[in-house]
Amino acid sequence: MEAPILFAGGTGIVGREAVRAFRERHPSMPILIGGRDLARAQTLASEVGNASAIRIDIDRPRLGLGEADRLGAVVMTVPDEGLNGLVPAQDLGIPYLSMGNWLVEVGAEMAHFIRRPDASPVVLASHWHGGPAVFLTQVATADMDVVHSVAVGAVVDERDATGPAAVADMERGAEGGSGVWAFEDGRRVWLTGAAATREFRTLDGRALQGRAFSPYDIVSLQAMTRARSVRFDLATAESSNRSRGGSVATELIVEIEGELGGRPMRRRVTLEFGKGQAALTGLGGALALSTVLGLEGRPAYPPGLYFPERLMEADWYLSALKAAGAVIDLGEHDPSGPNRATTQEQGA
Repeated sequence: MEAPILFAGGTGIVGREAVRAFRERHPSMPILIGGRDLARAQTLASEVGNASAIRIDIDRPRLGLGEADRLGAVVMTVPDEGLNGLVPAQDLGIPYLSMGNWLVEVGAEMAHFIRRPDASPVVLASHWHGGPAVFLTQVATADMDVVHSVAVGAVVDERDATGPAAVADMERGAEGGSGVWAFEDGRRVWLTGAAATREFRTLDGRALQGRAFSPYDIVSLQAMTRARSVRFDLATAESSNRSRGGSVATELIVEIEGELGGRPMRRRVTLEFGKGQAALTGLGGALALSTVLGLEGRPAYPPGLYFPERLMEADWYLSALKAAGAVIDLGEHDPSGPNRATTQEQGA
């Protein structure tokens, strides 16, 4: 029997969505749903099937598990503040995936990997929603000669169940420095005061005041595009989908400036997901997990340190999001003038 995948924090809002998304893709893979509340874990285990509940404590070594417990991977859907999920994964030589830490906290995970680089695959997937802004940018800049700037605007619907939690996490993510981290004119900067806010337009054209935020997307986008300026701003407001009379949704707006054929080029690419931010985050984590495990038609990944964009191809990833219902506008290039956003694609 295959060793089960442990979802630590699997009864939380994002954890539940990650469990469901993984189960939908891989019905036969055994799952362990770990949490403090065993009854809640058992309820979810019964719902998804081929799953068991287990009581864990993220503040205890090995999450409070015994030495004999068999695991196929450890997925932290909550902050691994004591690295009590990473250490046993390295001890067992199994994949580890973190979805709950912020960029300013990455040093501890990096140090553990550096000391034991051959122990296991370590996937840092705490990007916003698991990384779609990075994949959108990768596709949108593929033909550009130079990328000067990337600015991401994220909207969390004020009625989304995880809206307040997202705002609290944003505040926690800013505590590691004197502001929020970004790249500006080729240098790392801490944004404070007025510089930490930016106005951007939602999918339906409303102007929102976003507040700077520093998920892993900041460094992924800068390393991928080599843009001199990269920032990420988050706003909590009525989503465009709900303002049109639809359901609560989450949305991403990526604005890119660069050059193509010696001419200035601007692009705006967007994503809208009508099931809310937790569902999109859970899906992103499940895609990274199933890929590193070798469950998506390619071999499992060897020990190493990975971001989601190093595990998955952008076209495959975005297709998986569309299949789950995401609406993606890639803004095709018009060689006769400025970029025009013409193509909308929606999954089944």
